[in-house]
Amino acid sequence: MLKIVMSKYGGIFQNKFKRPRVRPPRTWVDHLLDLAILDVVLFSIGYAIWAYSSLPATIPTKFNAAGAVTSTGPAEMVFLMPAIGLVICVILRLVQHWPWISNTIVEITEANAAVQYALINRMLGWCGVLICSLFLVIEIGLVEGARTGISNPNFGVIIAAVALAPWPPLLGWYFWRSFRAA
Repeated sequence: MLKIVMSKYGGIFQNKFKRPRVRPPRTWVDHLLDLAILDVVLFSIGYAIWAYSSLPATIPTKFNAAGAVTSTGPAEMVFLMPAIGLVICVILRLVQHWPWISNTIVEITEANAAVQYALINRMLGWCGVLICSLFLVIEIGLVEGARTGISNPNFGVIIAAVALAPWPPLLGWYFWRSFRAA
């Protein structure tokens, strides 16, 4: 019984070099997600450029759970969040181009490859939007904390909500659709 379950739902154990190499067609939703990621990244870069001139020489870089500043760095650190967001989104887009290298919960076969890869690409598009948005929220919080000199005690709660809340529904959707298409 375990062997049957593992063969059907053991995609993580599957040899990725033997998977079918199919690129599913991109839909309007995929293009919309790409555009949303690009918009958030460009806004984040533009915001960092706009805010840089009005920042003090040192800005907060780390906060504790109460929102108090625990570390500072040079004002140039404002460009770190957009840079990290951009790099992560480029990596996610590359994986979307080669979806067969992704870890999956189900085994990829010739029959289900197009559907499974389309689901992977959709999930990675949403991941890009969520990650870039999280880095933008962090960047805005750092800039506002540096400008006002006041730490927001709710900053940690806001970051936790933005960082954690969207993931269970996204992963639930992906697992549900992936198992249905297996």
